[in-house]
Amino acid sequence: MNIAGKGVLLLGVFVAIGIIVLSEGFNDTSNSSGSLSAVQNTESASETNTESETESTEEEEAVTEESETPQSNAPTQAAPVSSSESVLHPPAEVRVLVANGTEVSGAAGAIREVLISDQGYNGLPPVNATSEEVPEFSFVYYANGYELDARNVGLIINADSANVIPMPAALPVTDLAEANILVLLGSDLYPPEE
Repeated sequence: MNIAGKGVLLLGVFVAIGIIVLSEGFNDTSNSSGSLSAVQNTESASETNTESETESTEEEEAVTEESETPQSNAPTQAAPVSSSESVLHPPAEVRVLVANGTEVSGAAGAIREVLISDQGYNGLPPVNATSEEVPEFSFVYYANGYELDARNVGLIINADSANVIPMPAALPVTDLAEANILVLLGSDLYPPEE
């Protein structure tokens, strides 16, 4: 058999292997050894006795590569992942802690009162921030899943939307008290008294 004939035969074998692998590749992969033996049987029937041992080895390596590639690319079912997407909760179910980072006495209590009486949030008792330094801006921090609620709180108290961010690892309060949202008041909302 001439080289062109061997090439056509080899191409035919690869096309047949590709069809078999693709048809079996989307099914259960636990039966892959059976499909590999079918592929090898097809290959054995197609080969002629005149091919050398080297050509057979190269062809088997190509078959192995062809059959392994679809298996590694086959879609796998991923385990369910808990969603961190935020939804807007009813205000009564959202625990809000207001921390006064300013020098204005009663600022946290005033904001808490607005959030409770006007908006219906579950306001926790106000606290003072742990930092001695007055923050220049107010921040609204949110726990996982409470971003939309925090954005709403930010709108209510007139905080900059760029300062509505996830809860930091180093909290500006001694105890979060299981709050879903933490408001840290800064000098932008309560400038120092003169």
